[in-house]
Amino acid sequence: MSTAILFRKKGIPYAVPPVGDRRWKPPANLLESGLCWKGVYDATRPRDMCVQVHPMDEHGKVMGEEDCLHLSVWTPTLQTDAKLPVMVWLHGGFLHMLSGSEKGYSPSEELTAQTGLVYVSLNYRLNAFGFLALELLRQGSPTNTSGNYGFTDQIAALQWVQRNIHVFGGDPGNVTLFGQSSGGTSVWTMMMSPLAKGLFHRAIDMSGSYIYNSSLEKAEKDNLVFLNNSGCQDLACLHKLSKAQVLKAIPWKEYPYWAAEDLTDLPMKNRFVGPVAVVDGYVLPDAPFKMWEKGKGYNDVPFVIGTTEQEVDFSPAYQNISVWTWDDYRWFVTDKLTPFGRNLSKQALDLYPVSEKCPTKDRCPERLYTTIVSDMRVTCPNNDLASRAAKALKSPVYRYVVTHTPSKQANISRLLPFPSRFSFHLLDSLAFFRGLKAVLGETSLQDDSFQDTMTKYFIHFAKTGEMPGEWPQYPPYTALLSSNITVAQNYSAMRCTLWEQNGFYPYAWIN
Repeated sequence: MSTAILFRKKGIPYAVPPVGDRRWKPPANLLESGLCWKGVYDATRPRDMCVQVHPMDEHGKVMGEEDCLHLSVWTPTLQTDAKLPVMVWLHGGFLHMLSGSEKGYSPSEELTAQTGLVYVSLNYRLNAFGFLALELLRQGSPTNTSGNYGFTDQIAALQWVQRNIHVFGGDPGNVTLFGQSSGGTSVWTMMMSPLAKGLFHRAIDMSGSYIYNSSLEKAEKDNLVFLNNSGCQDLACLHKLSKAQVLKAIPWKEYPYWAAEDLTDLPMKNRFVGPVAVVDGYVLPDAPFKMWEKGKGYNDVPFVIGTTEQEVDFSPAYQNISVWTWDDYRWFVTDKLTPFGRNLSKQALDLYPVSEKCPTKDRCPERLYTTIVSDMRVTCPNNDLASRAAKALKSPVYRYVVTHTPSKQANISRLLPFPSRFSFHLLDSLAFFRGLKAVLGETSLQDDSFQDTMTKYFIHFAKTGEMPGEWPQYPPYTALLSSNITVAQNYSAMRCTLWEQNGFYPYAWIN
């Protein structure tokens, strides 16, 4: 049996470095700027990640560089007429952190060899460098707008793919855009942006946002805290700030809660998490739901919306949740929900009872509590998002929920700050990238079958724009993905009705 020859090109620049007076501007084309390299370019290693801080606060470690707009390509062939399907990966990280080269959370030689597709991953500007909306930044802007620079980076990378992917054996007419968490939010943004028209042909949104309606004007006003923290009053001063000074000036604790607090617990009444991405009138002409209702301006492509059953178990609000008793569980549900209505906590405990079947012998209160939070914050709102998409799009819409319980708890501090045990945020993307071994240490046959399930259906979708017959469209069908696939009608309908009718969707996942 012959060994497949694989090609990987890493760290390819796709736009002019956004440094100096190019900071906080849309990316410039390398060719048009006359800044393309001459001779042979060294594309054998990933380049710097975009500037970020870990953990996300004013005291975190500064990592990365501003010269970061690079992408990488994995391909099984360099035949220009091969016309292989292409999958373009947008990484997550709250629009604040990570990169397109995270091990186990990005394309690899193994995935390329197994599937025979072409893969692209990329870096895009993050946090204040990529998403700072500020009226002062409109000065000299060709679009009279601010913020969402990271999204314009993604568009520039997709344009690069259209111009160049044939050289790597890819078909520019068959591009699937997929992303997880804020990468999923990015996919949704590209679906709604006229600037991305024709740049991709299928879309997969994994655990992305539901709330996406903050106006540019409001964000610019809120972010005056950044300007005050920076000590600057003009553009020249802002451009001279070091990367550490920019990160320190972010209003981590003030509105709009740039640190993404309050997303992994049942909410406090009337306390809302603010956005990083905004409706800027340029990348995003209007709020996505309004665009769908108006019936124009968006990209109508086959669309998959996915979530995991215990999304928040990657970073639950209580670090001792793994040793909770059922009395602890009841107390926290009652304490958190009573301010929303006298009977609401009782209704929730009836719908999420302690008698519910648990796939493990321990940590069951943790599983049920994180299921409640995940349903309210992510799963149920994304059911609504999928319903709205199905009404607006002529293309098919598919919905899935990951129900797989890994054989061991997951540990990888860069991606998972908590020893997750159940169907946590990231589980679907890690499985697709064959990354479970990296977080579990070793995998069981069921873990391997789950990875195969994710690969099978995503690859079929990328090739055809449809799911196989056993996975029907949404609504009313939701695919439940574990070591195999089962299909449910009106998944979790009674639970979702509770959260919707009691006005919880405004507290849903954001960024």
